[in-house]
Amino acid sequence: MSLLEVDGLEVYYETEDGPAKAVDDVSFTLEEGENLGIVGESGCGKTTLAKAIIGILPDAGYVNGGSIEFKGDDLTTMTGEQRRRLKWEEISMIAQSAMNSLNPVYTIREQIVEAIETHRPGTGRVESTEIVTEMFELVGLDPDRADDYPHQFSGGMRQRAMIAMALALEPSLILADEPTTALDVIMQDQILKRISQIQDEVNSSMLVITHDVSVVAETCDRVLVMYAGKVAEIGPVDEIFNQPYHPYTIGLKRAFPNIRKTDQDLLSIKGYPPELVDPPEGCRFAERCPLATEKCRHEEPEAHFNNGLRSYCHYADDIDTELRPVADSPMTWEQTAAAQQTGGD
Repeated sequence: MSLLEVDGLEVYYETEDGPAKAVDDVSFTLEEGENLGIVGESGCGKTTLAKAIIGILPDAGYVNGGSIEFKGDDLTTMTGEQRRRLKWEEISMIAQSAMNSLNPVYTIREQIVEAIETHRPGTGRVESTEIVTEMFELVGLDPDRADDYPHQFSGGMRQRAMIAMALALEPSLILADEPTTALDVIMQDQILKRISQIQDEVNSSMLVITHDVSVVAETCDRVLVMYAGKVAEIGPVDEIFNQPYHPYTIGLKRAFPNIRKTDQDLLSIKGYPPELVDPPEGCRFAERCPLATEKCRHEEPEAHFNNGLRSYCHYADDIDTELRPVADSPMTWEQTAAAQQTGGD
């Protein structure tokens, strides 16, 4: 049994124009000790997915269908109290907006100690204090600053404090939403290495939500690529970054510099994702895709399996035989963008 099994998950937001399908029929598994990276453009549903798992969707958000099974129990059917018991002890979250996640009227120490003593009632104050000290040292913060308030910390320090809180109870699952935001590259490296060490010790798993593909490449075993609320592609990190089968993943990969190919031109994916209140039929990436045909615009693609990847593209099976050079060419994408501007195909 997998640690986490998400099956056909739908998460919608109520709007004046109708429900926005932020997460639409998303399925994946996460094994014990495994790290899964979730990448994609802003608004593709990455953070919504994490909030649905830990149960902190805003008032307008709701699970419309599907299931989220954690250690065999469906989180979507649990009461609020049952979900709260899991937080920090079993599932913790490193939020992107650290200032909004910390209570401004309590010191950092008080907030971490409260989480420890709430979920581990037998823990004494001395032991809780020792854990705070250990966690502060772990993330590169002076333990003497633990009695400061959030506003006395810089953005990077608040982010590290959130990481310390998330790791304090050694949870089975860590949801890391842009975990290294506001950290310099040296501290990023130290934090990521230390998180990996802790994971090895307690066999915990992590969902890493980020725009930084280098973080995913360094820390993750598999990658899930999302686009407009849908899964575009999922598979081992090496295959995703070296030989993807979905045109969106190919474009996303080519949009970042390659230190091994310094003369390689960067690729730009022109246009914008579709509106999720009334998404188009067919493939949601069709209007920006250089390989799109009328079939793509009217028929939703099914999963295709190649080299350990699950790719939702009608032409995934043809990528290696004839279409990869086309999808890998910046000129192709520029021509697609020009056709969009003139209303052509």
